[in-house]
Amino acid sequence: MKITDISGIRKDIKEYRFGAYVRVSTDKEDQVHSFLAQLKYFREYAGLHEGYTLVDIYADEGITGTSIDKRDEFLRMVSDAKEGRINRIVTKSISRFARNNEELLAVVRELKSIGVSIYFEKECIDTEQMSSEFLVSVFGMQAQQESKNISKNVRWSYQNRMKDGTFNTCKPPYGFRLVNNELKRVPEEAAVVKRIFDMYLSGLGIHKIASIFNKEGIERNKTRFWPDSTIAYILTNERYMGDALLQKRYTDEKMPYILSRNKGQVPKYYIENSNEPIVTKEEFMAARRLMAQNTNRTKKKISSVYKGLLICPECRRLMRRMENKKGPYWVCKFAASKRSGCKLHTIYEEDIDRTCERFLLKLLNNRDELFGDTIELLEKTLNAEDKRNPKIHELDMAIKQATERCHTLASMRVKNLITDEEFTKSRIEIDKTINEYKKERSKLLNQDKSDELLDSLILISETLNTMDGYEKEAIGEIADRIVAEDGYLAFDLPGGLIFRERSDL
Repeated sequence: MKITDISGIRKDIKEYRFGAYVRVSTDKEDQVHSFLAQLKYFREYAGLHEGYTLVDIYADEGITGTSIDKRDEFLRMVSDAKEGRINRIVTKSISRFARNNEELLAVVRELKSIGVSIYFEKECIDTEQMSSEFLVSVFGMQAQQESKNISKNVRWSYQNRMKDGTFNTCKPPYGFRLVNNELKRVPEEAAVVKRIFDMYLSGLGIHKIASIFNKEGIERNKTRFWPDSTIAYILTNERYMGDALLQKRYTDEKMPYILSRNKGQVPKYYIENSNEPIVTKEEFMAARRLMAQNTNRTKKKISSVYKGLLICPECRRLMRRMENKKGPYWVCKFAASKRSGCKLHTIYEEDIDRTCERFLLKLLNNRDELFGDTIELLEKTLNAEDKRNPKIHELDMAIKQATERCHTLASMRVKNLITDEEFTKSRIEIDKTINEYKKERSKLLNQDKSDELLDSLILISETLNTMDGYEKEAIGEIADRIVAEDGYLAFDLPGGLIFRERSDL
């Protein structure tokens, strides 16, 4: 009889190259220490689980878990999984991984389809098991509901603090800093605000003030670009005379949460003398009255919105406004005076109004896709064609390389090739270098003429963001010119962008 000792025989242990996903503090110093603490935990985790090798830690700053698009490290982790660097993800809990149930399930399914599993420690859920998706969905709904409850409690807290006058603001406007929950003036910025009111009350228009500031290169929130909408915002914000209108905007209860303008959906609260003023109440109210007068004059002259915009499609000269029994219409001014041989190309103003309204509403409804993607593509194109300042390109590469060094540094620490002290010191130095590169890049961007196009597109995007609906006068801020083609209006935007809209509908 043959007896075989099988006590030392075991099944093959699966090899896991795993990445750990965490969210850490937004403070740079605390972020480094939090990363090291997580690193220690997951290194010990690998030691306690046979077949596990820690590849990297993906640590997003302490930002919302309701939208994956806002988390760079999360996206890097998914990219590494797709490239085969990791085949397993370990995270503390579903709520730390994602609080949007729809996005959670989409990521779980996508990773599972390429053989990458996720283990949620708190819930003891392993997506490698076929029955886990249902459990993930259940716990995901719980995490989503938890996020909703937290948001509801925060909104309740804000509203109660608004009612009793103890709420100030989460984001101080230009000219102020939030110190111990009180708005304090920033002298150099307050001087700019005071100048805006003085210039406006002296007769300069909003667009003219913005143009002057852009030429002078006055810095505003780490940029030197001043859109018209920012000047208008300052002239209408009661904070500058020392009062506060709270809850101008509100967050709805749908996920992902969207901040919308409050048009009576929730209560508003007006607090007098809530903070130290920058201008007197008399100056602020005088500017408000002047703006109302200018707005009324604009409404009376609304027919002149298209003046200087409409172009004859044949001779490419300006069109002029005329009237007959049917109403106002536009024709080629040179053809009308018989100074050219082109056709009149008559188009009635009511047709122009309808066409412009359809065009602007389409831009409003698709602004993120149109301008967000266009701006990003333009930046890539300018870099690829080397049309931008070579120094900017060098800085872009330097920032990219420094960021890659951060990842390499983290991997070296994961593999125990450097000490905690070496990691901390190097990481802080690299972060400092990246910030310096970004500051230098920002300065050059404002000096580089090739970026004027980007500024124009950004201005269009910001103009759309200030609109609640169709505003006829906005067409002049968005389009460089409008070509009255037969049956169409062609809207020429900065950068050669052309949108055509039927005018005979």
